[in-house]
Amino acid sequence: MPDFDNQNIANSLKALSHPRRMAIFRLLSAHPTGTLSFKALQTATRLSTTTLVHHLREMERAWLISRKRKGPEAFYRMTPQSLLASMENVHSILTTRYASKIAA
Repeated sequence: MPDFDNQNIANSLKALSHPRRMAIFRLLSAHPTGTLSFKALQTATRLSTTTLVHHLREMERAWLISRKRKGPEAFYRMTPQSLLASMENVHSILTTRYASKIAA
């Protein structure tokens, strides 16, 4: 497996390993458009501005979400392609190693 894939998997899992980031990820995934404003995320999570910005930046660095500005407001959107690729790689690793146990 290329180093890029290993790094991508590690970044994705690390970003989602924090309960607050997982909560943000769930909020975005539950929204019909997959997009929420910073204010909506802050209201839903009840996190301080500094804390929420930190978690959103960590998720952006892992390519789990993207940010788009509309006037003074920032909107965050799920970008699941990187995570999906990571999960496919993890699934492949596990299937290769445990195929006989999964089939049983």
